[in-house]
Amino acid sequence: MKLILTLALLQGMTAYAGEVHSNGYTVRFDERIEEASGDLHGATAGRVSIVRTSDQALVWQENTPLRPDCGVVAAVTAINDRFVAVCGHLGGRHYTQKIIFMQGNALSMVSVDQYDSPSPVRVERNGSLAIDVQRRDRFPGELTGPHYFPTVYRLHHDDATFGFVPSFDGDAAERYWQHYRATRQAAPAAAVLPELLASLLAAQAGKQSICAELDTLTVDLQQGQQHDAQGARTLMRTWLHKLPAIGYPAFDTQACPGRI
Repeated sequence: MKLILTLALLQGMTAYAGEVHSNGYTVRFDERIEEASGDLHGATAGRVSIVRTSDQALVWQENTPLRPDCGVVAAVTAINDRFVAVCGHLGGRHYTQKIIFMQGNALSMVSVDQYDSPSPVRVERNGSLAIDVQRRDRFPGELTGPHYFPTVYRLHHDDATFGFVPSFDGDAAERYWQHYRATRQAAPAAAVLPELLASLLAAQAGKQSICAELDTLTVDLQQGQQHDAQGARTLMRTWLHKLPAIGYPAFDTQACPGRI
């Protein structure tokens, strides 16, 4: 009797999270109670299921520690007729999206970790998929607070590759520029200098000139009376030389002669 009651309670705790129909398949992302032994035993987790509509055959099922839903991003989203995104989290943080490609009998899945800042997958002008990721503290032990470094990831999908890679081209430049402007308005330059400079480096492929911004950052750093003009330039130069080590484009010194 106790076993029956326990199973009934577990079933009652399993919640439906989301479902979409796309290109001949039904994709579900459900909450479930982890029954396997281990650290997650008894915890709420998730299950991704894909059913073929024509014969209701289960063609994919994956248990995951992720709990469905990402707040501003739904648990399941049909991006277009070929791609579906499922989004989950670990205890309200560490958001992850899984992008599923469905066409004919071909099913593929790739994951993108969005850390603490989920944002939806979008379709770019050329039809490719892109997603924004902000990863904090890329230089462990060197920063005094949480700094969020932005990267636009674009999906590459061909016969040899299925995965998201960082993008710093002209189309992505506008996203970096928007991030720079939003960060600029949110905090003093001295408090967010690494991510400001990262955004400027990432935006170099766009039409916006970063030279004038480097000038204003130099002035703002001096206003805090922590640096003189030379000290401000030295600090910015240090970061501009360090940021390519974590994947950002190198600073084009020829574009801004005498600035740094």
